[in-house]
Amino acid sequence: MSFKAIVEFHNQSIDKLRIQVEQQKDMLMVVRNVLPETLAGHALHCVIHDAMLLIYTDAAVWSSQLRFYQTEILTAISPFAKTPVKHVQIRLVIR
Repeated sequence: MSFKAIVEFHNQSIDKLRIQVEQQKDMLMVVRNVLPETLAGHALHCVIHDAMLLIYTDAAVWSSQLRFYQTEILTAISPFAKTPVKHVQIRLVIR
């Protein structure tokens, strides 16, 4: 008996989620390109929610450094966002 992987099923919900994940990856690359190399690797994920760009990082020390680049990040992300982004919020990922 063989089983299909979940990604092999095509339906609108899965396709929509797949598109959202790809958009988030693209936004993360835009954010990382604005940052210095030592800091870029600590931007782990990003999501837009209610006109806010949420950037997830792995330590409080990196979150404070990321805040210094808010203006540059907003400028870089605005052409890629479907809705206007007005604020950046940095959040920690607890592992």
